[in-house]
Amino acid sequence: MIKEKSCGAILYRYHKGKRQFLLIHQLHGDFIGFPKGHQEFNESDVKTAMREVYEETHIKSFLFGDIQTRMLYQIRNEIEKEVVLFLGIPLSSQIMKQDAEVKRAFWIDEADVLHTLTHQNAKEAFTNVYEQYKQTTEYHLPIELVEYLYLDILAKYQTFDQAHQNDHVHQVLKTSLEIARELNDIRLDLVYVIAFYHDIGNLFGRDEHHLTGAKYLEDDQMIQKYFNQEDIKIMKEAIEDHRASHDQPPRSIYGKIIAEADRDIIPEIIIKRTVQFGLSHYPDINKEEHIIRAIDHIEEKYGRKGYLKLWLDSKKNVEGLEAVRKMLENKDELTKIINKYYNKYKK
Repeated sequence: MIKEKSCGAILYRYHKGKRQFLLIHQLHGDFIGFPKGHQEFNESDVKTAMREVYEETHIKSFLFGDIQTRMLYQIRNEIEKEVVLFLGIPLSSQIMKQDAEVKRAFWIDEADVLHTLTHQNAKEAFTNVYEQYKQTTEYHLPIELVEYLYLDILAKYQTFDQAHQNDHVHQVLKTSLEIARELNDIRLDLVYVIAFYHDIGNLFGRDEHHLTGAKYLEDDQMIQKYFNQEDIKIMKEAIEDHRASHDQPPRSIYGKIIAEADRDIIPEIIIKRTVQFGLSHYPDINKEEHIIRAIDHIEEKYGRKGYLKLWLDSKKNVEGLEAVRKMLENKDELTKIINKYYNKYKK
């Protein structure tokens, strides 16, 4: 029996006080399900899912790799099919369906998803993922607050350089909550909000974004509606203290959490973000100068004499920092990776 694997996503958004999910009406087979497609050689499940969502809907997405489900079924007793679906959120809003395969792509209120899906296994997959989602911090926050964070705060990140846009916020949010769950007596709602606001100060310039962002949160009427002054003070100070160049440790555990999460030291991500930042802020320098700038920045920040400090020493970041430092010792390999991302994002 032939084995096939497809990956896709169950995307959700907030719209007029409701949570909605993205469904696809497929031309071939005439059924309604979720965007998905075949895995290409040497491609990860998440990469396949993101690519297929984009190809079928033109929507860029951020997927929560730890919230997923698998479907196993047979087709005509000839094909053994495995489908992996991840929960995720859109990073872009406009749908442009793939005419050759998709009859319609549409958002639907969460209460209507199950009776709109065609196949039972898709309904079971949605229920499985939804039950996992119900265990998250976000699900238990007031929907008015979460919708505001997504539509009013997160939307502003789209104007920032490529290294500080929506996907960065979601990665920091994910890492912040992972760190917080390993600690005692932490308010996860505060952690959640801090992640959304931690770089919002870029609206007023990069140099003092930690200060202007903290002030932005403090003055935000929606934050004042849901949090008391003590909560707001904790969140404000955490944003003020999160910057990597600070010599002094953050004043609270919340500042340490966001500082640690913002560092999220994964070599490939660091190199990618360094290149993205350079292309956004230094558009007039040539390729060789971009490579030199990137190496100098990584050395200055992450090198053995670099200014970055870890305040919580999480295992993930300690190991990641050592990996970056070893990469700095192999400049040829580092240059190849910088060159790869330069060619990708220069387009």
